[in-house]
Amino acid sequence: KIDQTTWDAFVLQHGPRSGRFLQSWEWGEFQTAYGEAVRRQTFERAGATLGVAQWLDRRTTYFIHYAYCPKGPIFKKGAGGIEEVSGTKGLMFLRVEPNESSLLSSCEKTIDLSPAHTRVTDLSVSEEELMEAMHQKTRYNMKLAQKHGVRVNLDETDFHRVWDLFEETSSRGAFRLHSKAYYRAMLESLRSGDCRAFLATASDEGRLIAANIMIDFGDTRTYLHGASSTTHRNLMGPYLLHWELLRDAKERGLSFYDWWGVAPLVAPPSHPWAGISRFKRGFPGVEYASPGTYDLVLQPLRYDLYQLGRSLVRSVRRYV
Repeated sequence: KIDQTTWDAFVLQHGPRSGRFLQSWEWGEFQTAYGEAVRRQTFERAGATLGVAQWLDRRTTYFIHYAYCPKGPIFKKGAGGIEEVSGTKGLMFLRVEPNESSLLSSCEKTIDLSPAHTRVTDLSVSEEELMEAMHQKTRYNMKLAQKHGVRVNLDETDFHRVWDLFEETSSRGAFRLHSKAYYRAMLESLRSGDCRAFLATASDEGRLIAANIMIDFGDTRTYLHGASSTTHRNLMGPYLLHWELLRDAKERGLSFYDWWGVAPLVAPPSHPWAGISRFKRGFPGVEYASPGTYDLVLQPLRYDLYQLGRSLVRSVRRYV
């Protein structure tokens, strides 16, 4: 039976640059602490591990029973295919997000759950090179925050204060929040270890103006969630907060900073992520695209009825 060290080593070696923390052993432990049914599966041939998959088994009703594998399954290149995971009994479908489109020939596209497009900053260059590669306006705003005296804390412990800011940001329609219990469980479960979650904040004279939830795993720091104050936008807190997080990641020996989701480069200005994508693209980075979220259908008739029900629900919500 594969242990945590071997599992994480495989994920780090063969997993995608963006989002492989979702397949880490410790992320599975956090999901278990939150109440998810986590199941780890390995794929072997002749005693060698070819792939791994960390599933979240979900039963929303008696009718709907499926398993979701965020940013996985993960296979050695050329060593496995989606047919390797299709033998699970009792499930309507498997929801998967492998990094290789070649694994998806028998799957159906569905709504992306994890970001399919992201931007990654290479931290191997010097701070001076990072600064020079910033968009001019980003560099100006970051220095403006310094001039205003904005203070950054990369070890924030007051979760309640941060949560209030996240609720304020969500109320503007910027993003959909998980529950307060979800974030609390994440921060408590991943306080230390190989997959680490932490809070970082920017403040002005004691007033919280920006906050981020970050994940460190392997050589990559991921910007998972962010929030900012409506009334103190002129202080440019998020710019300085990210700059200090970039610098700290470099000092800790990390190699990459994943911005965790941008709109596709060809997306129209009306895309819901257009504003946050402009912000992220002000920092240096390279854009990456993955196939996104797909369903491997195991029970076609029930799956068709399920999809029909989803479309009807979305239509009602659109017009209510």
